[in-house]
Amino acid sequence: MKRELTQMTHKRELLSLYMDKFEEFQTTMAKSNELFTTFKQEMEKMTRKIKKLEKEVIIWRTKWENNNKILLQMAEEKTVGDKKHRAFQIKLERLEKLYGALQTERNELKEKVEVLKEQVYVKVTDRNLATPGVSPCTALHSHKDQNTSSKRALGVYLEVMPKGVNETKCHSKDSLHRISSRH
Repeated sequence: MKRELTQMTHKRELLSLYMDKFEEFQTTMAKSNELFTTFKQEMEKMTRKIKKLEKEVIIWRTKWENNNKILLQMAEEKTVGDKKHRAFQIKLERLEKLYGALQTERNELKEKVEVLKEQVYVKVTDRNLATPGVSPCTALHSHKDQNTSSKRALGVYLEVMPKGVNETKCHSKDSLHRISSRH
């Protein structure tokens, strides 16, 4: 019996040891479960965050691609605009040169018209002095037939104002030659 008693004590000690170990195991399992639950919750949170960030990445990538397309279009438009601007600058420079040339030609033609007016005036007064009975208009009509081609080539109206001649107006059928006299 002693033996049985020692065995029983020994078995009770073992049982108590196993019960302690089992309790430790359960405590460890409970902590492990808590950690696993916490870890699982954190993983779910991270998964949601990752999905949200992936959506944001897609949104930002789309925005970047759209902005990049717009930037390329603007660069193309700027290139086209620069070419048009340069072409307009060249046209403007040509027009300015043409304007200057036309101004010079106009001034030269104006001087020629003044010279021709003076010549007509001198010829009219010379004829008036040479033929006292002829009026200025008849003198110019006979003179007009000689110089018609050169005056028409200029394409301007000549208006002669002889000085010292009575006020008479000559009415010519030719619209290119109008002559009037004034004092």
